[in-house]
Amino acid sequence: MAENVASFDENLQKLVVTPFGTTAEELRIAAIGSKIEFAKSELQTVQTYIDVVYAGRVRVATDDGSELPIDCLAHLGSVLSNYEQMLFDQIADLEYQEEMLRFPPDKEEDLEDDGISDNRDA
Repeated sequence: MAENVASFDENLQKLVVTPFGTTAEELRIAAIGSKIEFAKSELQTVQTYIDVVYAGRVRVATDDGSELPIDCLAHLGSVLSNYEQMLFDQIADLEYQEEMLRFPPDKEEDLEDDGISDNRDA
């Protein structure tokens, strides 16, 4: 009868397992991956809007019937282009963070990169 009884700790450990891992680093990598996917999706949307704005497929009319300047959407295109660049930068930064978590640099590489190297071979 005692062999059929599972301990509370064993059952609790089975419930705690997450699909993203259990260590803090694994959770950070999963969170960064999620942010990258969201930023890429947002980037696709922004690029589609930029194409629409610069292709001139948007028609704007005023309430009073007055005419709008020829390039009335140029400012919107500029704002979207700036947002696009910010998303590119954010994605690059997140991918760098993710890479540093997955493959941390060795301390020896850091010393060599900083110009501090052993000249013991000489």
